[in-house]
Amino acid sequence: MIGRMMVSALALTGVAYAQTPPNEETVISPECAPQPQCSTVTPQSSADRIVYEAAYFTQYNPQNANDMVRQTPGFTLDGGDDRRGFSGAVGNLLIDGLRPSTKSQSLSAILSRIPANQVVRIEVLRGAAVAGDASGQSTLVNIVRTPSAGSGLWEAGFELTNHNGPAPRGEVSYSGRSGNVEYGVGISLFSQNRDLPGWRRFYDDAGNYTGRADTPSPREFRELTATGNLAFPLLGGRLSSNAQLNGWDFHADSDFLFFDAADDPTQSLLTDFNEEGRGFELGLNWDRDFGPWQLGLIGLINRRTYESNEDVEVEDGAGALVATQLQEVEQETGETIFRASLARALNAQHRIEFGGEVAFNTLDQTLAFTFDDGGGPTPITIPNSNVLVEEERAELFGSHTWRPAERWSVESRLAWETSTLTFTGDDEDETELSFWKPSIQVSRTFGENNQARFRIYRDVGQLDFGDFVSAAGIADSIINGGNTDLEPPNSWRAELGTDFRFEGGAALSLTLAYHDITDAQDLVLLSAPNPDEDPIDPDDDFILFDAPGNIGDAELWMLNVNYSQPISFIPGGRVTVVGYLRESEVTDPVTGEMRTLSYTPESQVEINFRQDVPNQRFAWGFSVFKQGETQAYRFNEIDTSEEGPWIDVWAETTALPGNTRLRVWAANAFDGTINRDRRFFGPDRNGAFVRRDLRERQFAQAPWLIVELSGRF
Repeated sequence: MIGRMMVSALALTGVAYAQTPPNEETVISPECAPQPQCSTVTPQSSADRIVYEAAYFTQYNPQNANDMVRQTPGFTLDGGDDRRGFSGAVGNLLIDGLRPSTKSQSLSAILSRIPANQVVRIEVLRGAAVAGDASGQSTLVNIVRTPSAGSGLWEAGFELTNHNGPAPRGEVSYSGRSGNVEYGVGISLFSQNRDLPGWRRFYDDAGNYTGRADTPSPREFRELTATGNLAFPLLGGRLSSNAQLNGWDFHADSDFLFFDAADDPTQSLLTDFNEEGRGFELGLNWDRDFGPWQLGLIGLINRRTYESNEDVEVEDGAGALVATQLQEVEQETGETIFRASLARALNAQHRIEFGGEVAFNTLDQTLAFTFDDGGGPTPITIPNSNVLVEEERAELFGSHTWRPAERWSVESRLAWETSTLTFTGDDEDETELSFWKPSIQVSRTFGENNQARFRIYRDVGQLDFGDFVSAAGIADSIINGGNTDLEPPNSWRAELGTDFRFEGGAALSLTLAYHDITDAQDLVLLSAPNPDEDPIDPDDDFILFDAPGNIGDAELWMLNVNYSQPISFIPGGRVTVVGYLRESEVTDPVTGEMRTLSYTPESQVEINFRQDVPNQRFAWGFSVFKQGETQAYRFNEIDTSEEGPWIDVWAETTALPGNTRLRVWAANAFDGTINRDRRFFGPDRNGAFVRRDLRERQFAQAPWLIVELSGRF
């Protein structure tokens, strides 16, 4: 089905190529031609670099570079995969041709601190222009800035819901250049106060209603972040640095009130949950040319601490205290990375690059869980909950880019990755892993600005250290298990991608991908000895729980779409559609039948509409976000979740003194829902259907109001 959709899409777009010969004069987008403030688009003859001059974005009255990137046709900012190490986790953003030496800062946050008046142009890079890039991204965006004196940005606002009044937010940043020295500082505050009430309905195996639960859930979140960057000449090259300090805390009262089928109260589960995190990051990037060679060195240090405590009181239907439970978690994580690369052009057709990366990663978790039914607190054993994980990881790589003809580029790459994982604590183990990762990509230009590419490569997933450690999910009555035997999934992947730029300002990107996966990651059943002193279930010899694990071979098809189109009958209007379809297939380790991979949404779509009225310095729009169903297959349960659609409506004006922008959102305008369907079987999913738990949550206020003022100084 996905393959037929891809062929149909290519057929529809194939007749609409902008066939302007290379090296023609600057192209002006038709919808901008009557307006002097609209801009030009200057495609390069190779179509590996599409240029949008700063004037193109004037119609959108941007305050910062993030506003400009969001309006770049056919491009979506991608922060990269959540991977350890630098490669593959750094996203698709360059600033003045260099990648920010940071992992913890979001790309949109970095861009929001660059004033729009410092941007000369935005370049969309494809094909040979991104060959050999560490991220593996097929498209990059490069922000080209002008040397300028210092200038600043400010933003202040609030979110208003029905919980504890307005939640403030704001940011102040200042950046600029003085000679060869570049600098920047920023501080931001973000907070949310929201109620997310809901209900549960319980049914037996025959579908008979057996009771319900009300689940009010007020929650509060606050985050404070300080950032800084400094760059200057050093030892014949240039040293760039990025730093961040960050702290956040979250509080929720997840009180569950249970009733039987006659609507009489049976039990209350009163939960006070608090968590907080603190961390810092320092990144250094030194670049220097040695004759025809370009040397790049990157060093990155991340340190994080995390603490949570969940205090639960269990009451009977009359309100009498029956038992208490307390779970306390502490985590310390660290990542230290050093990366070096050396590159040069051999001639106009050939470029080579090689290098390596080493990293040391750690996670140290301690967890204490106690249960008290009136006889005093008793420790409860949760398997794999007190574990120290340490990893030594190294990667060597080399790449070659070849331009056999003006419209063709070929990139070949070979990498070798090795790592040693050591576990101490509840589980004592050591795992050694190594993988070869070859890749080849062929790109072909059509017309002036259209491109197709085909890529075959091997990918190795980077393990999330959180999958190695366990914690209790008290509200769901499960153990969120950790598994120290988990190995990274690896896959052979084939991708066919296209990027079309049409006359009139439309853009369409399509990617069809097939993944042949080995050691697919999903949920597996684990067991651990159950101490006799366990007061919850003293007669059980073993604790059974689900945890991330490897379940064999799998297949995954994906179709990604990014489409941007001016609307001819709405002056200044543009619609953007970004989304994907997925089909996965794996043999279920419990039933032996074919099914989808857990936690793999079947679809996702985001639609954005925007209309600009430049003469009035006004714009408005809306966004719609919807993700398809997601299943989790536990050993005795199928857990299905679905959210949305989430619809936001907004309006903004810059017709204020000093070009200050006022923006107002009606967020969650149509009262989206969060649905969950848990179906239980006994003793596992091979057995009979036992019961069903239907859940729904909605925000207590819909829509909620967000107001922001922003400007430059």
